[in-house]
Amino acid sequence: MQKATVIGAGVSGLSSALNLQLAGFEVRILTRDLPQVTASAAAGAVWSGGSVAGCSRRWADHSLAHFLGLAKQADSGVGLRRMRQVFPEQVGLPWFKDKLPFFAKMRPEELPSDARDGWIMDVPIVAPPRYLQNLQEQFLEAGGKLEVRDVASLDGLGDEGRLLVNCTGAWAKYVTPDPDVFPIRGQTLLVEAPQIRSGTMRARDDTYLFPRDDGILLGGIYQYNSWRPEVDGAQSRDILERCSQIEPAVTDAAIIRTAVGIRPGRAAVRLEVEKRSDEWTVIHNYGHGSIGFTLSWGCALEVLALARNLSNR
Repeated sequence: MQKATVIGAGVSGLSSALNLQLAGFEVRILTRDLPQVTASAAAGAVWSGGSVAGCSRRWADHSLAHFLGLAKQADSGVGLRRMRQVFPEQVGLPWFKDKLPFFAKMRPEELPSDARDGWIMDVPIVAPPRYLQNLQEQFLEAGGKLEVRDVASLDGLGDEGRLLVNCTGAWAKYVTPDPDVFPIRGQTLLVEAPQIRSGTMRARDDTYLFPRDDGILLGGIYQYNSWRPEVDGAQSRDILERCSQIEPAVTDAAIIRTAVGIRPGRAAVRLEVEKRSDEWTVIHNYGHGSIGFTLSWGCALEVLALARNLSNR
């Protein structure tokens, strides 16, 4: 049986590990943090393919099909929700409009006063705590091994196996090392507001409300080149103020939790094979920015294809 070691247990690491395992690989995960405290656990996790092109569009398409299937399953952590996305300028119709269960361009009278264009659509939204737990349970129940270990560098990991899969997110900047990676700090609030049944994404200031299975997620914050893990009270108040402009019901909603996550910024996703020596090889899978969930399953399928190609040589 072919063996593989995955570094990282966020959504990219778990998705890669599970796909390799389902294909017959014996897989172990090494991770500094358990899935529930990775950056993925703090993510908004809506499927959002509007900005992707090239390979990323193919990966997003595969992930969309995966999440649409899960949205039909109870307790999957994935739900299909009605969303509005509004823009301050005219935009073209997106490539995925015919791939969603419902999509319609908003009429001028349906737009808020500060928007010039927008869509209404049904898209998958993931509740990361439940979804990540499901992936972890599937992986472990099928015989996978998960070891908590702080991997500071890929150098010296050759004794962990012939094939490593590098899913270290923003920490790839140091672990790989890759100077092209930079942190993008995010902060979100999860609130109780069950009366809100549909969501909104406002492009002009990156404000969003995502109705999920575990609450209403409010955001967002994009702080480039910040590694700060602490919750910022002023940013929480700013998020609440912006979101209350869209849905006044969130103003006094009970806060379930506030979370900070460090997104892995990079000009382009790095998903490729690197031969480290005659004895071991790395498949890199990081740099997904703020759309890690959107790309996760498609990138994992690509990891599997690369691994199969290596094993057939």
